[in-house]
Amino acid sequence: MHCGQRLTTAVPEGDRLRRFVCMDCGFVHYLNPRPVAGVIPVDARGDLLLVRRAIEPRIGTWVFPGGYMDVGETAEEAAARETMEEANLPVSELSLLGVYTRTGPGVVVVVYEGIANGRGSVGEESLEIGWFRPQEIPWPELAFDTTNWALRDWMNRRGHALPPEAHVEPGTGR
Repeated sequence: MHCGQRLTTAVPEGDRLRRFVCMDCGFVHYLNPRPVAGVIPVDARGDLLLVRRAIEPRIGTWVFPGGYMDVGETAEEAAARETMEEANLPVSELSLLGVYTRTGPGVVVVVYEGIANGRGSVGEESLEIGWFRPQEIPWPELAFDTTNWALRDWMNRRGHALPPEAHVEPGTGR
């Protein structure tokens, strides 16, 4: 049980990183990455769905549906839930595409490819949805580096050539 005293930063005994530590009881509060789950929904023609973000960070940029996992759900359940929330689109037959990490905000992004069961519509966290042929992906307008990496892996998995703009820094057009 925690004693309720203030935390300070220190390197706990046997550790190598500064952590939030209670100097009275020795409790260590670890800040761990937050898991994110997402789906690249694909229709029968091989087109994929992306959503334009209506929330920060990176409002107005494109991303596949995804978001933070809730306690008590699997990564697959979270990915399917987020796709319903952001694109009103049920997905099935989820297949793991990859797991992506980046430094900074501390997220672990678990990405699936899934079968789109319908066409979807704008959800609560989206400005618009768009169906794209692989060669039409708006690479310079993607939200995150993890979005770019996952879509590149998806393209490679399906045998599509990567255009030069696939290597543009996400969200910058550069």
